[in-house]
Amino acid sequence: MSLRYRRGGNWFGAAVLIAVGIVGPAVNFDLVPREFLSQLWKLWPAIPLAIGVGILMRRQQPAADVAPPGKE
Repeated sequence: MSLRYRRGGNWFGAAVLIAVGIVGPAVNFDLVPREFLSQLWKLWPAIPLAIGVGILMRRQQPAADVAPPGKE
């Protein structure tokens, strides 16, 4: 298994880890109400949906690079 450093890689994973690291202590220090966190938890299905949309958008290729059939 080869682990290579990707320059300009995926920032989503880092953002999730930072958010989790901030939200936990914020709730413990009563900076964020627990009710807000429970309401936010109800939106968890949006997370895999957003990841999937991000993957699809990244894989799209620009159509301008391909010549139409028969017009070369």
